[in-house]
Amino acid sequence: MRRPAGPALRRSIRVSVPALVGFYGGLYGLGDSVVAIYALFTVIALGALSEVTGSPDRRLRTFLGAAAAGVVLVSLGTLLAVSTWAAAAGMLVVGFVVAYAGTGGPRVVGVANGLLLLYVLPCFPPFQPDTLDQRLLGLVLGAALLIVCDRWLLPRSVPTPVPDRMAVLADEVAGFAGALANSLRVPARTAPELARQREVLDSAEDLRITKLAREERPLGPGRRDRSLLATAAAIRAAADRSVALADLLSAPGEPPHPRTADLVAESGHVLHGVARTLQAGRQALPVDVIGLDAVLAAHGAARTPGPATTLRAGLAAVALAEDSRLAALAVSGWSGAPRPAPADTPPMLWFLHAGRAELWGRRLRAHLTPRSVYLQNAVRLALGLAVARVVAGVFDLQHGFWVLLATLSLMRTSASADRPVLVRAFAGTIVGAVLAAGVLVLVGDHRAVYVWLLPVVMVATFAAGPLLGLAAGQAGFTVLVAALFAQLAPPTWQLAEVRLVDVLVGGVIGAVIGAAVWPRGGGGEVRRVAADALRAVADDAEAVAAVLSRSPVADADEPDRLHTTAVLLEHAYVQYRTEPMPHGAAGPDWLAVVLVVHRLDSYAGALRERHPALLTVRSGPADPDADALREAAADVARAYRRTADAVAEDRVPEGLAEECRGRFPPVPAEGDSRLLDGWGWLHALCDNLARVRRALAGDAGPPVTSDPPGSTRDASRSSAASRRRPPD
Repeated sequence: MRRPAGPALRRSIRVSVPALVGFYGGLYGLGDSVVAIYALFTVIALGALSEVTGSPDRRLRTFLGAAAAGVVLVSLGTLLAVSTWAAAAGMLVVGFVVAYAGTGGPRVVGVANGLLLLYVLPCFPPFQPDTLDQRLLGLVLGAALLIVCDRWLLPRSVPTPVPDRMAVLADEVAGFAGALANSLRVPARTAPELARQREVLDSAEDLRITKLAREERPLGPGRRDRSLLATAAAIRAAADRSVALADLLSAPGEPPHPRTADLVAESGHVLHGVARTLQAGRQALPVDVIGLDAVLAAHGAARTPGPATTLRAGLAAVALAEDSRLAALAVSGWSGAPRPAPADTPPMLWFLHAGRAELWGRRLRAHLTPRSVYLQNAVRLALGLAVARVVAGVFDLQHGFWVLLATLSLMRTSASADRPVLVRAFAGTIVGAVLAAGVLVLVGDHRAVYVWLLPVVMVATFAAGPLLGLAAGQAGFTVLVAALFAQLAPPTWQLAEVRLVDVLVGGVIGAVIGAAVWPRGGGGEVRRVAADALRAVADDAEAVAAVLSRSPVADADEPDRLHTTAVLLEHAYVQYRTEPMPHGAAGPDWLAVVLVVHRLDSYAGALRERHPALLTVRSGPADPDADALREAAADVARAYRRTADAVAEDRVPEGLAEECRGRFPPVPAEGDSRLLDGWGWLHALCDNLARVRRALAGDAGPPVTSDPPGSTRDASRSSAASRRRPPD
């Protein structure tokens, strides 16, 4: 589907005007070509190659931060241009650091290519450290002009802030919880209630992290982003739990559940408070959860064995209350309200009391593994740019800067993605080279023509890429280069030839490195990490069963593995979605697998918080219910491991969920809350195993509304990243 021309054209003008003012001001106003070049390319780096969005204040902070980093990179590139090998070594380090810094969230990812350009530009001969002040002046001039035009020239529309959208969902869930509480006291199901249930699910779906624009996603390592993400995940989970509870009670003749109704009603009150906080922004008072805590304690004390539906309804209400409480505590890290005391803070909200250095350190360490696509991309890009710099220097390629720019802009995350990109880029560059050569021959050295031609070509080029594709953008950029450098040196048609050769060399280098370094990209990594994640679920299932049955726990650090693998799987899936799909191959529904792993990770964390591992193991006569729980968990774990093997071997397992259900233990005869929660946990594991099988077959199907209470059906794609104690 073709994009609307208006936004692309407005953005092109917002970039072209400051670039032209900086270039012409430096070249013809100050008479300094160095200032002119660096002013223009700073605007191109931060305005055209970067994605900076959000509110005006947020964009301003991003531009200022990028400009400050650019001062360091330009200085470093200028000093390392002393030799080819020094520049290439710097390119290797800078390329890796800047690309890996993308773990810091969408704002960093958005400016990464632009920052790399600000190192690439000065790291080529001639070695002129005495021009550093002119280069930095051009950088500052270009950044200042870009900030001014971004703020006041054809200002872009600002989308509805994510906190406001979260507040709307919190209010909807709270209202639905109130209606559900009334139905629990006097059972009744009416058509309006069913319609409202659908509305809640649709609103929760719209708040999923994948539905937000990339730059709006609160995925940074800071406390505010983590808190906002945890709050969103908890609100979505609360929506999910409330609908699941309504489904459980849809059967006719359902008895009233007054204690469960009290818990659901109090959860609604807390969610209303969360909505008010999100709407108010920074405030002094935290959301009150004292009443919810009291009702939770009373509900737990009164819980006894009973009909399966009654038990599952009670578990669902407890899960709803815990998610509501989690949202109330998490939002304090975003709003600036007093945070809960460390002793009262759930482990999954550990970041509320962590410093900035610790938060960044955990995020960076979490991805220092070959299974992280962030690490893979950083290594791939750094090697590609370093090799390109060596080739350009050793063979003394004229305008070798374009070699690295081609490698930077054309390299993709998989070999299969590289091929069509290179074909389009080369075709566009050839067309552009022919046009540029014709312009240079016809116009000759009439500089005034190039002065008037450059603005037209620049606006058309920056609009052509988003509207018409990569080939059009490369063609336009080749003509732009000709019109630009014709004003800096005597023009010759060979400039177009040099541009074509540089793009070919840079593109080929990028393709070769892409084929040699993790060539399957996200498509191969998502399968490997999915298998690892399912094995981690199996290990965690046995560990949770041991905790709930008061048995010795073999490894207290096991939850870290499940959480960390879930985060790696999430990022692998994100990259997989950016890569081209093989023609005619639907493939597994990896998103459903991602959601299952996150859901089970979140549920296991909630159970561990609700029932901590005991320092002393239960002694006395054997407990048949506890033994049955451990045996059933072992059966489920084996089924998950067999499913993981099937994922690794690219096949679909059959009948594993049904085998597990056939060996489920009965409802515990005693009112032991640990065993009752374990019973619900087994159901969640089995239902999600069936979901994984359908996903591997390419048919994830509709959401499983009958997931046992306590599971997080369709949790946010990044929910686990902010809901647990482990590294990130």
